[in-house]
Amino acid sequence: MENPKRFAALLCEWYRAHKRDLPFRKTQDPYKIFLSELMLQQTRMETAVPYYERFLRRFPDVETLSNASEREVLKHWEGLGYYRRATHLLKAARTIRDEHQGEFPREINELERLKGVGRYTARAIHSIAYDGPSPAVDGNVMRVMSRYLPYEKDARKTKHMKEIEAILQPAIETERPSDFTQAMMELGALVCKKSPRCERCPLQRECFAYEHKAYDRLPVLPKKKPKTKESYYTFLVVKEGRYLLKPQGPNALLSGMHLFPQYKAEGFDEAFASLKDDYALRFTHYKALGTFQHVFSHKIWNMKAYLVEAFEGTGTFYTFDEAPAIPTAHKKIVYRRKK
Repeated sequence: MENPKRFAALLCEWYRAHKRDLPFRKTQDPYKIFLSELMLQQTRMETAVPYYERFLRRFPDVETLSNASEREVLKHWEGLGYYRRATHLLKAARTIRDEHQGEFPREINELERLKGVGRYTARAIHSIAYDGPSPAVDGNVMRVMSRYLPYEKDARKTKHMKEIEAILQPAIETERPSDFTQAMMELGALVCKKSPRCERCPLQRECFAYEHKAYDRLPVLPKKKPKTKESYYTFLVVKEGRYLLKPQGPNALLSGMHLFPQYKAEGFDEAFASLKDDYALRFTHYKALGTFQHVFSHKIWNMKAYLVEAFEGTGTFYTFDEAPAIPTAHKKIVYRRKK
């Protein structure tokens, strides 16, 4: 970068004039910054903001969160997906309570020791909450810089993100780091998207990709592995208006959540036999609800769902309103049934 000061000035001037009015832009509380960063991982802004505001009404600070149960935290996260973020947040809060006397750590190396805090998140918290001159580089920032410079190395590799951090270091030191970091995020989110809006970009005149019409080939990204597909027979077992739910173990995909019983099986008869054996189930009737699909980041669930009206069975049954956190993959089956 030939002129870091000019780069930072153009970027931050644009940001101050065009930034979105977002609730976490009105605070430098590290807990709230951490929460926003976790919620925005793999989640669109318009989805995350209402969750952010509701979550803070119940857990306004680290102390309140650290004393909550995992079940309650997951229930407040329900529907947002990627539930490990919630369990990591809770573990981090307890670490802050137990090892940092309830004070959010200020140093990057201490931030990185918190559960759920990686290199990028630590630098985002450090720069936004504490105005530390620490460039935070994620996929959005890599896209901006790959096009601007140009930078033609694999944009997903950590060592290459570190190289971009070093390039941005002299620039962030010329502006308020909190503004600089959020400006980079905002430019990637609003302007330098996969299909860029170059006419709105404050860096347009100096951007390599704009000058050479190279935004289609930058950033350089490896091909993603295809998602694996898994097929299940999923059973909504209802007894006296309550649903049978099974808690997921600590190493499960949806750890800490509760799911309807489901089975990988050669056919319906095999799956239904397993259900009856596992829960000593006695029922009046069952019916097919249809086939449902849910797409995760790395896999796809195809679920053939059945409603089973039972009058006897082991396991724990809940009303839908009082139930522990249920993932969207299964809640969508209930919503379809109610329509």
